[in-house]
Amino acid sequence: MNDLGLGRIIWCAGVSAVAVALVACGNGSGPSTATTTTPLGVSALTGSYVFVATGTDPTDGDYSVVGSFVADGKGGITSAVADYNLGSGVDYNVPLTGSYTATSGAASITLTDGGSVNDTFTATLVKTGQTTLTSFDGTGSGFLFPQVTSGFVPAGTYSFSLAGEEDGIVSGSGQFVAGASGAFTSGSLTLSNGQTSGAYPTVTGLLTPPAASGRGFANIEGNNLAYYVIGPNQVQFMGIDPQLLVTALAQKM
Repeated sequence: MNDLGLGRIIWCAGVSAVAVALVACGNGSGPSTATTTTPLGVSALTGSYVFVATGTDPTDGDYSVVGSFVADGKGGITSAVADYNLGSGVDYNVPLTGSYTATSGAASITLTDGGSVNDTFTATLVKTGQTTLTSFDGTGSGFLFPQVTSGFVPAGTYSFSLAGEEDGIVSGSGQFVAGASGAFTSGSLTLSNGQTSGAYPTVTGLLTPPAASGRGFANIEGNNLAYYVIGPNQVQFMGIDPQLLVTALAQKM
């Protein structure tokens, strides 16, 4: 981060991919049988979702994107909003609409602001939990999370891990405590950047209450970020200062 000398960093928390297996059965004394699964279709993508992607674009350079949308289970997308941090600049809180199709258990999603912003990506359909997101505008990848905004309050203790690059490979971890007003009451961070490393015994900041979409604003060590509520105990952060290419998945402890 700018005040910590992090520069252009991608913050992330470890997340697991979702796999579906076909299980073959047999007792060795007769013909074996197999359990097959019909790929999920359009109706499987229903309700509110948060998406996050990072990549490198030939025009804009390195970028990060985070947003949310509501899928109607019939191929339509409404109530979509996203934040874009691109090599060419930052676009904040962009309203979007869209549509999607489903083939062989994967959804192809299109989002647009009706003008210059036109995003496409693919996500594997699953019944529960997060899933991987690929081919974001042809170059990016990330994750798609079912979203539940009810029950979330900014106050709490959050943990996170980070990874990325600046002068060298960057990695670290930390936590912060947000009080009832959203202001941080304590926090700490350990950081490795190439051949240098250090510990920061305090982390200051603020989380504002989120809007109905689950989007809120954060300031951490003087750096501005948008955040999107994934659930009562989980949020996705993204830097919205120019050149602050950061994303962070934070978990309440």
